[in-house]
Amino acid sequence: METLGQILRREREKRGLTIEALAEQTRINPLYFRAIEAGDRGSLPGGFFYRSFLRQYARLLELPESVYQDEIERSLEQETQAPPALPDRHIDVPPMPTGTTDRAVETRRWLARVAGLVAVVALATMFYTVYLRWRTPAEVAQSGTPEPPPIAMPSSAEPKPEPEIPAPASEPGVAETAEAKPAAPVAEGPVQLKLAAREPVWVEVWADGRRVFNNLMKASDSRSFGAEAKIRIVLGNAGGMDLEWNGRALEPVGPRGQVRTVEFSAEGYQTVAPPPRPPAPAAKPEGPASA
Repeated sequence: METLGQILRREREKRGLTIEALAEQTRINPLYFRAIEAGDRGSLPGGFFYRSFLRQYARLLELPESVYQDEIERSLEQETQAPPALPDRHIDVPPMPTGTTDRAVETRRWLARVAGLVAVVALATMFYTVYLRWRTPAEVAQSGTPEPPPIAMPSSAEPKPEPEIPAPASEPGVAETAEAKPAAPVAEGPVQLKLAAREPVWVEVWADGRRVFNNLMKASDSRSFGAEAKIRIVLGNAGGMDLEWNGRALEPVGPRGQVRTVEFSAEGYQTVAPPPRPPAPAAKPEGPASA
């Protein structure tokens, strides 16, 4: 009676197949196919692999399952009845943990770990410091890292320039001299006037019909003027000027930022109102349109 291995061999040769062709299709070692045909189960890795290779061999030959089913069941029965095989050599098994720890050993382990971490951080810091010291300005420029701006040293405070106040326009009716520079102030006569600026004030002074001063007086500047009959002053910032007339201190003649014109004589002084604007010319009536 033919064995299963002989049947498989006969069917393979009938189809003109070689064991190498079967091994190439299944990626199974050809030695295992030869062991199956020879009935040498000891050359196979185990019962599971023997049954798996046997099924693949029979299916490649397109044999019905009834041809090899009895052999598979016989292999399963033998594997179940066989006692488990013990290894020939001794296997070292580590001892089971007892559940207790040695605190001294654990402390030493943690100290070693902390010391290693500190050493790693110190080495990294040292290498980074050396790297920064050895970098050249060219490397800094190539890397695109902008250099920090220089620290500005505090400088001594300088006085800010005082704002210039435009000179007020001369009043109509007062003749102006052709001189560009103001004439020297006149401090003689029965009309005496002293100006002391607390803020920048543009001042124009007329003495007996002659302009004697036309300039900006800065804070803490003072000027004295005299005339025989009359002194007229124009202040561009009336609230920023202190006035003293014939030795008598006066109140500010106007608020800050306002233009005021004041006339002084031996008898008294008065604020001169600006002349009224001329009325706008009336529109001429249009004549009737010609037919």
